[in-house]
Amino acid sequence: MRELDLVSRVTMIRYCGDAYRVTTADRKTHIFWEFNLRFKTGGSPDGPPAGKPALIGAGMQGDRATVVFARPEEISPFLQRQCP
Repeated sequence: MRELDLVSRVTMIRYCGDAYRVTTADRKTHIFWEFNLRFKTGGSPDGPPAGKPALIGAGMQGDRATVVFARPEEISPFLQRQCP
């Protein structure tokens, strides 16, 4: 995860209603229902760099994902309650 490509690097996470909108460095926005998106930390040397969370797909239909942060304190500042 140390070397993230543009598709995996998260730049913004917005929450509105019952869905998260995750924007990646390639400027694409992915929409996940709140129960289908997980937040985890990966503080090991193999985890994402600080301040550059990674989006990792899960589930066979592409409807689930995990956002991995370097440290727990990075999670809250990244989340914005904002409706389009």
